[in-house]
Amino acid sequence: MSDPSAVAAEYFACMKRGDKGVLALFHDDAVLIGLGDEKSGRAAIDDFYLGVIERAGPSPTLLGPMLAEGNRVAAEVEIALPGGTRIHALDLFVIEDGRIRSLTYFIANH
Repeated sequence: MSDPSAVAAEYFACMKRGDKGVLALFHDDAVLIGLGDEKSGRAAIDDFYLGVIERAGPSPTLLGPMLAEGNRVAAEVEIALPGGTRIHALDLFVIEDGRIRSLTYFIANH
């Protein structure tokens, strides 16, 4: 899968299904940035996503079309959590060689 939009779409599909296959979408030296924190490398990103999937079971829904330019993709999403909590987020991907090189996420505070 080399199309950046397809990689981002697969990321959201995996997260919606609670599919740990999402881990394979990241480069071994990928970076995840958000909420004032940075996680770098396979072990840190795997640990983050395994915990998120098991504890929170997030279910993202795109709020509009993904925007792509070159190897960058932006997506506005609403993330549903158990108990009815909803989070509004903006995800910014950098895709290289068909995998996520970096993902930066911004959470709206409402």
